[in-house]
Amino acid sequence: MPDRDASPAASVLVVDDEPNILDLLSAALRMSGFDVYTAASGLEALAVAAQRPPDIVVLDVMLPDLDGYVVARRLRESGNQVPVLFLTSRDAKELNNGEL
Repeated sequence: MPDRDASPAASVLVVDDEPNILDLLSAALRMSGFDVYTAASGLEALAVAAQRPPDIVVLDVMLPDLDGYVVARRLRESGNQVPVLFLTSRDAKELNNGEL
């Protein structure tokens, strides 16, 4: 269990439009000592990242407005080189169609 008086290990921006996934992943990261911010859409993620630059982004690929690839591209275009971990429910066939 992390020391509650210690500063967070890192800040994480979790982006997913599924409330259950967002809540579960955020809770697990907080319990592990991370400072967690959340967003349920691509545009919200970009706004949060601009306001509070995270140390890492956990990013759903399929979002209701901008897909995760566009969000990552816009972060890079704005000069933000934060590491991005993509989450997806797509299968290997869908991912091998040139999207990655």
